[in-house]
Amino acid sequence: MTTTLRLPTDFTDGQQRLILKYLVEGRQALNQAEWRLILDGFDLLHQALIVTQEKTLTFRQVYQEQVDCPFADLYLAELLKLPDTTRGYPSLRARMARVITKRLRHDIPETNLPLAYCLYFWESFAAGYAFEVEIYRDLTAAGIDFEAHDIRNRHARRSPYDLKVLGLQGDIKTSLYFLYVRRGRGLPHDFYITRFYQGYRQRTLVVMLKPKAWDQIDGDTVKASLEKAARHFPLPATAKLEAGTIVIVDYEVWKQKVLRRQQRQHIGEQQ
Repeated sequence: MTTTLRLPTDFTDGQQRLILKYLVEGRQALNQAEWRLILDGFDLLHQALIVTQEKTLTFRQVYQEQVDCPFADLYLAELLKLPDTTRGYPSLRARMARVITKRLRHDIPETNLPLAYCLYFWESFAAGYAFEVEIYRDLTAAGIDFEAHDIRNRHARRSPYDLKVLGLQGDIKTSLYFLYVRRGRGLPHDFYITRFYQGYRQRTLVVMLKPKAWDQIDGDTVKASLEKAARHFPLPATAKLEAGTIVIVDYEVWKQKVLRRQQRQHIGEQQ
């Protein structure tokens, strides 16, 4: 079966080279600048086409048909059974990735770019929901009231936000890279629970809030750049991004402030 790829005009040869490098050598082979470049490349590939004699599909459609529909619900059901998602999900993700690779190699042979695209979004899906489960379990253990979308329900997973705290809409992100892709730059949510990475191993959990969201839990801040905000912890920091001003606070400090605010609300409701 002859397969032809039609790529977006603004998708560059450099992005293609780096994406194929990612497929062969993995994330660790790319530096920060290269990774930011291919993130935009993966976004552009949503509308890339795979053309065969039988049909024409976008890369996004291939992912939905070959990866999301057969594997997403199965993965999440197994994920929720894990007592420790942080330690347990990588092997689960990798096991399913091997099945996905075999399936794609059979259905669209000799086309590495769609394979790289599908594996990237599969790995992002798997890591993202593992992190969500980790956060939900931690918030529950801390006694914080929140509403979360039901990740077991395909329709609910497509909700515009991941959780609500104090009436504010929040999103959970595995890293700050969402700031550097086109769809994330507008910061549509009130707050984001995410991670700062120093190198590839050390991580700091943080919450990024719009000023109106920060006003609900209040507190002084210091001015800092996004990259240096964590150096001021436990003091919250205010930073200016292209999308606007945000407050960056250590995750544990945010939880303490939210819990105190909710406790005061509960006392007021009882009086």
